[in-house]
Amino acid sequence: MKKRIILIVLTVIVCVIVITLLPPPEEEHVKNDIDALKNAVEKEDRITTFSYIDESYRDKNFVSLEELKKSINDFFADFDSISIGMSNMKVNIDSIDVQKTVFASCNMGLKVFAQYEGETTILYGGIVKPAPMRVYLRKSGRHYKIYYVEY
Repeated sequence: MKKRIILIVLTVIVCVIVITLLPPPEEEHVKNDIDALKNAVEKEDRITTFSYIDESYRDKNFVSLEELKKSINDFFADFDSISIGMSNMKVNIDSIDVQKTVFASCNMGLKVFAQYEGETTILYGGIVKPAPMRVYLRKSGRHYKIYYVEY
């Protein structure tokens, strides 16, 4: 009986060690980087925010990285207490090219709230339903960076 209990305990310990040492799937890396970007925007941390945006960034309105940086700086200057709600996040690993660069996409619902002149304002998304957004990311170094957005 004691041998059986010891074997069960050892099995559980080995399972815990294996699970903690296994690297998370790429989808989890994407989610973690999107969460890190969300937190950086909420803290109005420009350096971290810009580190998650690829230098080749464009969106459907042909906004360049420099225009996006200016918009983000203006946004941080105009609004306080930024809060971002994300829902129904679905991450896909789209492809891996010859240089082993990983490309991913993420669908989500998004709501952005902020304080403007003392009043809470909804800046993006609906009151009841979040607005859909699709983000395309490319792995650059250890992190995923946004290179295209559909909103």
